[in-house]
Amino acid sequence: MSEVKNEEWSNLMEDISPSYQAFWKLTKALKSEGYLPTPPLKKPDSSFADDDSEKAECLADSLELQCSHTIPPNDSHYINRSEEEIRQKTSLEPRDNLSSFSLDKVQKPVKN
Repeated sequence: MSEVKNEEWSNLMEDISPSYQAFWKLTKALKSEGYLPTPPLKKPDSSFADDDSEKAECLADSLELQCSHTIPPNDSHYINRSEEEIRQKTSLEPRDNLSSFSLDKVQKPVKN
């Protein structure tokens, strides 16, 4: 295995040039102090996620929390105004005397 790795490394070093995309990444990696491990994931109970399934669950919980609307809007004036407008619109009598329209009448303005 070490022979194969050494051969691959040698091939990379022969082919690499400053215009090569990996050149600067490789330079940075060789200049750095070494590998910095990613810190462990902390679960909601402040314990650490040990195995892959716990880590996956921890990430899923974090994404769910970030992407859900659990916090209600704080603008009560806006909420009250919106609810009143919805009540007003839904209480209107249906209008049966609307003129008919064709698909073409709708598609043209949308396309324009």
